[in-house]
Amino acid sequence: MVELKLVWWPQFPTEEFEYHYLPLTATVGTPRFEYEEAPYFQRLLLHANAAQVTRKKAVISCLAAAMVHGIPVLNLERSTRVELNLPGKARPPSGYPEIFHYRDAYLPESDITVVRGYRVTTVERTFVDICAVNGELEGLVFLESALRRGYTKGRFQQYLDSNCGRWGISKAQKILAKALYGIDSVYETFARCLIEEYFPHLTVEPQAVFSTPNSYYRVDLLVAGFLILEIDGWEKYRGSDKQVRAIYERQIAREQFLSDAGYHVLRVHPDEIASKLLRKIAFLTGHPTLNRHRVLDLHNQPPWWNK
Repeated sequence: MVELKLVWWPQFPTEEFEYHYLPLTATVGTPRFEYEEAPYFQRLLLHANAAQVTRKKAVISCLAAAMVHGIPVLNLERSTRVELNLPGKARPPSGYPEIFHYRDAYLPESDITVVRGYRVTTVERTFVDICAVNGELEGLVFLESALRRGYTKGRFQQYLDSNCGRWGISKAQKILAKALYGIDSVYETFARCLIEEYFPHLTVEPQAVFSTPNSYYRVDLLVAGFLILEIDGWEKYRGSDKQVRAIYERQIAREQFLSDAGYHVLRVHPDEIASKLLRKIAFLTGHPTLNRHRVLDLHNQPPWWNK
C-alpha cells in the first residue's frame, strides 16, 4: 500500500504537472494515480492532513477525528470528507473544497485537543459528534472501540453530565447505555446491531465464554443460545506457511470442541455482514438453546482478559 502525500500546488502549474497531480484545495494537491488507487481510509487521512496544513483555525471532528485518535470506526458509507468545526461560536465560511464540510456547532476550547500535530475534537466530543452526524450505529462502533482501548463509560458519562442539554447529548446518552466492554472489532458491533434489529426475538450474547480442560474459548457472538458467529478477515491468515497451518489447526480444534458441545459455528468475512449475514441467521436459527457457556456482564466493566 503506497503512502499518500501532499504537495504544494504551484501558482502557475504546467500541463504536465496537472496531469500527474490532483488538486485537493487551492494550495495543496497529491499524486493523481496513487490517490485514485488508494482505499477510502487512506484518502480520508490525507484529507485530514490537508485540513491541518490549510485550515489553521478549523478543528477536525467526527470520523476523521476518530482516525487521528487511532480509534477504529465502521464508516459504512466509505466517506472521505473531513468534518471541520471552528472554535467557539464562529460561523462556517461560505465556500470550501469538496473534501471538507464545516459544521455550524458550538465548540468550546475544552473540547479541542492536539494529537500528533492535528487539532481535533476530544474523544468525548468526537463520540457525541459521530452520534449526531454519522448516526447511532457509527456512534456505538466508535464508543465500543474506545472502551476496548482503555477508555471507560464513566469518563464519557462525566462529559455528558457536564454538557446536559446541549444538542446531541441525549442521543449519545442512549448509545452509552447500549455500549459493551470487551468487543474486539467494529464488525462484531455491526453484526450484533443488525441481528438485534432484524431478529428482536433472538438472544445475542457477545463474547460468550466456553471453559476447556486447560483454558477457555471466547466467541464473537452467540445467537439464539446455540449459533456461534465468528467474524474473521483475511488478515488472520497472513504469515508463513507454518504459521498459517498452525492457525488452521487451532481453528479446527476449537470448532471441533464447540461442535462436540452441541453448538453450530458460522464463520463469516466482514464483507459478508451487510449482504449475507441476515439470510444465514434466518436459515440457521431454529435450534434449542444450550447452556454450556458463560455470559458475562459487559455493560459495567471490562472482561478479565482486558485487565
